[in-house]
Amino acid sequence: MTGRPAQIFAHRGGRRWGPENTMHVFRRCLELGVDGIELDVQRCASGELVVFHDSDLLRTTNGAGNLVDCTFDELQRLSAGAWYGDEFAGERVPLLSDVLALVDGKLTINIEVKNLPFRFAGIEDELVEMLSGYPAREKIVFSSFDHELIASMSKKYPDWTYAALMVAIPENLGDYAASLKATYWNPDHEFLDEKAVADARSGGLKILPWTVNDARSWLRLINLGVDGIITDDPEGLLAFLEEG
Repeated sequence: MTGRPAQIFAHRGGRRWGPENTMHVFRRCLELGVDGIELDVQRCASGELVVFHDSDLLRTTNGAGNLVDCTFDELQRLSAGAWYGDEFAGERVPLLSDVLALVDGKLTINIEVKNLPFRFAGIEDELVEMLSGYPAREKIVFSSFDHELIASMSKKYPDWTYAALMVAIPENLGDYAASLKATYWNPDHEFLDEKAVADARSGGLKILPWTVNDARSWLRLINLGVDGIITDDPEGLLAFLEEG
């Protein structure tokens, strides 16, 4: 534990200091000493689990088309960083296994499983198998906007930690999260207020809102008592917390 009033989770590794979901930003997370990393996982055409957010390649690579149609070898011929700056042209779409080896239990990893709009049958089994020998399973959190996936995964693998990732607040939040066997609630921060926090606490949920990038919002959420904050600017949030 860091003793911070809220844990710092770097959104896609921290998009303010480098190209998202690349080894460069994940290394920066280790150097800075954030509490956690939020990243996205999906499966490419040759079967590997890769760290990538969008369903298509256009925004964050120099390629085009859908990631699911590309093999890993094809992805490695693309730059995952040139769009952010010439100095990052050598960055490639990483394997999840490479990120796990880098982090090695030092930070919490919130793995958002991308199962929409493309369905990745059996991805939950692959994830659990890959992580079976991970040195700190208590520092792995699975989240997804596909709540059916989280419900089925938590039923099949109840010893792991799950988060209910949401863009709105359902009625009976605690009951809904319990139906998913979630212990974290990851809401859009703009919907959070005292009542929502109280509802989450009554259901025993930890609260990890996204994606929060300004000091006024950081202060509001800390005053609400959230457990952590997912941000594109982990360096800025760290400085803000250190200023007190």
